[in-house]
Amino acid sequence: MPPGEDEFAMENARSVSELPFPRRVVFWGFGGLVVLAVGFYLWWGLSFGVWVDNGVYAVVIVLLLSGLAGMWLVSPNPPVPPLPPESRRPG
Repeated sequence: MPPGEDEFAMENARSVSELPFPRRVVFWGFGGLVVLAVGFYLWWGLSFGVWVDNGVYAVVIVLLLSGLAGMWLVSPNPPVPPLPPESRRPG
């Protein structure tokens, strides 16, 4: 791959599906944030014996919502059914 080709592909990509990085890797990366959020909450609770703490909630909510939003945005779109022939407008 010639140098600079990745930068060209990233600048000209119109959607996430056109990026050179595989969508599945990005999806599981965001899934890792969800796992990290749950793991952090469990680790904190078991280590310090405190399950109700606003600071821990703040960290967990940011990690969890970022992961879920990223997974939702990267997930493939459902197929759109084609329009029936009579509703197509001649162009």
